[in-house]
Amino acid sequence: MNRAYVMLIGSVFLWGLTVVPLKWTLETIHPFTLMFLRLLLASLFLLPFAWIRRRRSPESLAPIPWMRIAMLSFTGVAGYFWLNTYGISLTSGVNASIISATLPLFTLLLATFYLKEQIMLTQWMGLTLGIGGVLLITIQPQATGQHSLWGDFLVLASQLIWTVYVVQLKRPRGEEKISSEMFTALSFFLGSLMLLPFAVWEMWHNGLPTVSGKSLLSLLFLVFCCTMLAYLLWNKALETIAAAKAGIYLNAIPLFNVLTAILLLNERMSWRTVLGGIFVLAGVVWAERRKIPRSQVTVKLD
Repeated sequence: MNRAYVMLIGSVFLWGLTVVPLKWTLETIHPFTLMFLRLLLASLFLLPFAWIRRRRSPESLAPIPWMRIAMLSFTGVAGYFWLNTYGISLTSGVNASIISATLPLFTLLLATFYLKEQIMLTQWMGLTLGIGGVLLITIQPQATGQHSLWGDFLVLASQLIWTVYVVQLKRPRGEEKISSEMFTALSFFLGSLMLLPFAVWEMWHNGLPTVSGKSLLSLLFLVFCCTMLAYLLWNKALETIAAAKAGIYLNAIPLFNVLTAILLLNERMSWRTVLGGIFVLAGVVWAERRKIPRSQVTVKLD
């Protein structure tokens, strides 16, 4: 298998293990504080390594695209973490995992309205089916301790902003001299700065977090595996793989998250969640059933 695809699968697998340690960490650390610590620690561990490599390579003469990195940090780092983590803190891990499966459908919408690609009727049908599944999951007749409509909505919004990040991630000509390590480290650092005001406000109102052994190990796993390593593998893979093709592999993330949430968090799925999940997955499969011929694509991602 191509090395880039191995890295791509590795990042997807690590992201598929995110929900459980995130839920465990949220037991003692509030959402905004957790997001800030996760990004700051990842950047502090990664920046020295990236900087040493930059000093020893020809890329040291290449300018750092600060504005573009800041834009990507706002969407795929700070924005995504803000919406996703806070949403997961309000809803169940199973709900969050299934709603995350809508990512390819948002990619389809962005391809239509932003990239001006031609979308076929079968793809619109798949999109409609997926939206119906999300509505079935989120609109419950009676809210429970594990379910929140607002939390489901935030998780859904995080998938939309992540789609914007994936499409924008393809580097313009000249940026290939900036290593994936430096690009990722700076994205994390700028993202943590964007989340700092929210974390300060949260600690001001709720006090400093109390960290248990369980939450500390979960936080370290989130920092080193689900954040630093996963993003590194993903950004490195997208240097050679088109964003649209890479997005297909993201379909496996909800499956891993649902299985781990049921096994490790002892969560249950209602008939609405099961049926809604079937609709969402069927919509994704139906939307990707027939791809647009290359001759019909007016704008390429790469």
